[in-house]
Amino acid sequence: MYNKTAFYARISKAGQRSNSISNSIKNQTGILYNAVSVLNPSNNGGISEKNSSIQIFIDDGYSGRSTRRPAFRKMLAKAVLGEIDTILVKDFSRFSREHILMSEFLEQVFPGKGIRFISVADCYDSAINNTSLSTSFKSLFNEYYCKDISHKVKSVLSAKKEAGSYCMANVPFGYNKDSCKDGIIDINCCEARIVHKIFTLAAGGLNCREIADILNKGNFFAGRKYSQWDSSYIWSIINNPFYIGMHVWHKYDSGIRLPKECWKTDTGKHSAIVNTELYNRARQGTAKSSPKGRRHIFHGITKCKTCHKALCAGRRKKDFLCCNHCQAGELKKIQTDTLFKICLDRINSELLKHPCSFKDKNILAKILAGNGQCGFSDKELLLHNFIQKIEIGNSHDIDIFWKFHL
Repeated sequence: MYNKTAFYARISKAGQRSNSISNSIKNQTGILYNAVSVLNPSNNGGISEKNSSIQIFIDDGYSGRSTRRPAFRKMLAKAVLGEIDTILVKDFSRFSREHILMSEFLEQVFPGKGIRFISVADCYDSAINNTSLSTSFKSLFNEYYCKDISHKVKSVLSAKKEAGSYCMANVPFGYNKDSCKDGIIDINCCEARIVHKIFTLAAGGLNCREIADILNKGNFFAGRKYSQWDSSYIWSIINNPFYIGMHVWHKYDSGIRLPKECWKTDTGKHSAIVNTELYNRARQGTAKSSPKGRRHIFHGITKCKTCHKALCAGRRKKDFLCCNHCQAGELKKIQTDTLFKICLDRINSELLKHPCSFKDKNILAKILAGNGQCGFSDKELLLHNFIQKIEIGNSHDIDIFWKFHL
């Protein structure tokens, strides 16, 4: 009878993470096992983890405001598939701290799927009582409690930063986090020499890509989070005012990026690695010597068929169109030369079928007369005159939307 029963336990990010399951999680599951024993008094031996087949879902270190919890999502998926018909939690806040989400599940999702939901501490059982005014007030309290805590934490962090303490989780490359005491950080001498070298090379006129190649060839340490140097990493260092002793914060508020005049700054609270003159010359040097690379010929007209986001040239293989949104990392879609040949064949085929639909055939004639030996600009001219949009899926699954009417 317990095959379709599930326990859900959660502890927020404020709790202490460790390799083992936290005490809070153990206490929650213990309460749930006791609750099942009370609901089923016929089981004289009691219910425990050893003698039951109850499914247990644990999110250790996740906020109740977020729905992006792996165990939470897995449990809901199994509930939708009919593999779970009873869910037990210690209280409503363990399931979610979002009032609207909690109400939606209690009033629509769970009743529609025939799922019994039990909150032990709130004395709520959907099989006995429906949602009431007290239930709504509890979920509202859980949401506003979380918002109040968030506001207090932000206020404390803001006060510490204004007092000169460094309260960020990570420190920039060139500084030590381990020696951080009372918000004071120290310079890492080995990393600081690399940072100074980066600014010196940038001030000499080298662009970010060239600087990254020099550091990689010299096997310079790239930091704890990166295996090697790249142009974006170099750019972030050169444009970080932290290296001249300036601390900038309050760039975002409620997930929205604020204008620069709203940012808060402070100076003199930590040691600078480079002086202001070198910093300004490095920024000017990279701005002049790092023009944008040539975009691929399908720029602006290719979309991913799965997520409908724009495709871009691959970082490592520039001759491929890739999607950076469907999964972690790049998802290669198709080679640009292969896609151009497909488009050229399709245009030629449509010309034979519907010759009257083409307003200007001179561009196509010019490309065809070149026997495929056309340059970058000619290809781009052809595509942007005849094709409105291209949607690309996996295995060369391609839909072309024309700029002419068939």
